[in-house]
Amino acid sequence: MTVIPLGGDARSYIAAARVLREGQNPVEVQLERFLPEAEAEIPVYLYPPFLALLLLPLAQLPYPTALALWMILVGVTTLVLIIVLQRLVPWYVAFCGVLFFLPTWQSLWLGQINALIAVLLTLALLACLQHQDVRAGVALAIGALLKITPGLSLLVLAVHQRWRGLVAAAVTGLIVVVGSLLLTTIDVWYTGSLYAATSTWTSPLLLSWTAILRQQPGSVATVGPLVVTAIMLLVSLLRMRQISPAMGFAVSIILPLLIAGVVWHYSAVTVLPALAVLWQHNGRARLLALVTWAMISLIGGVFQPIMLTLCWLVCCWPELLGSEA
Repeated sequence: MTVIPLGGDARSYIAAARVLREGQNPVEVQLERFLPEAEAEIPVYLYPPFLALLLLPLAQLPYPTALALWMILVGVTTLVLIIVLQRLVPWYVAFCGVLFFLPTWQSLWLGQINALIAVLLTLALLACLQHQDVRAGVALAIGALLKITPGLSLLVLAVHQRWRGLVAAAVTGLIVVVGSLLLTTIDVWYTGSLYAATSTWTSPLLLSWTAILRQQPGSVATVGPLVVTAIMLLVSLLRMRQISPAMGFAVSIILPLLIAGVVWHYSAVTVLPALAVLWQHNGRARLLALVTWAMISLIGGVFQPIMLTLCWLVCCWPELLGSEA
């Protein structure tokens, strides 16, 4: 049986930071050359350069030390996720929802940043509900600079005319990009972000509808992903005008897991804030959130996009769940 090495994705982040330190672009080089002491395959770096820039201090350290420090940070972030989710659901739900969720432990084992993305999405959701739009915009901007997909939640601010939040997001992004030009170039930002947003890297283990369709024969592989993405984006945008900001955030959190090109089983950690929104709504929504959580954790596979699609539908049309409790 093949065992995934500890910190598999963390190696990619650390190697990408070393590439930036040498003035090169992480998406244009073989990362193994910059982290030979890992003595293992290093996954492709599929993120904008911001994450690698944040890890530049670790790039100066010996690999075992850098890996250990990053894994500790990932563990702490996972605990922080419990704390922020507890502001949406009872503490025991947040505790069990995070620590008994298999994708949480998969992300932790790989040194993934999914828990950090979930924390930022939860903070943005809470800030939006409290009409603290600037905080929401800043959190979403940082999330989008790290992993692109949280930027979809900016649609909620736009639809509900939270202009201060959008301005805060734009200013945050501008400050980060301009400030980073002391360490990298605008071309690295452009190519890295474009690669992260448009990657068509395939694997039978990818679980979004677009990734699944890309593995089908004939024109389905080329036309199918575009059609599904366009339809789900359009429906989400139109329905956000009719539903509450909380449900809008749930829609925007679930949507990337259905249409993004690269979605693994452990990517489902980022859906926990959306499941918390459903948990708040009423008994039916709570049952759906619980079943979705259990199906993803215990079975996974194609059941992940199926259950998440059902959650997306009822978040777009919350009247299907009945009155809010």
